[in-house]
Amino acid sequence: MISKEILNDTDAVYNFMDGEKVLGYLEIRLVDGVLDIMNLFVNEEERRKGIATSLMNEVIEKEDYSRIMLEVNEHNDEALRLYTKLGFTEISLRERYYGEDTAIIMEKVK
Repeated sequence: MISKEILNDTDAVYNFMDGEKVLGYLEIRLVDGVLDIMNLFVNEEERRKGIATSLMNEVIEKEDYSRIMLEVNEHNDEALRLYTKLGFTEISLRERYYGEDTAIIMEKVK
């Protein structure tokens, strides 16, 4: 089950729950129609079960946005595959954003 927890006027967390246990979560910030993915996390033992995809789809379907923005480490191949599958495209790079690694900035326009 996915539940939404509103933190304040701009921030919310979507939790993927199994009973009382949080298996994964997605933190968002929505300002002026731009939805930023702040953090997407799935417990290591629960990965590759579709939880991240379910969380992302929930946000894509339920939130009112003009575009979604996110950044991802250039070496995070699983996340890059997920975001590409969901229709995100690379729009820019931030060199050495993660220490020596580059951040790929991606967006999805509604």
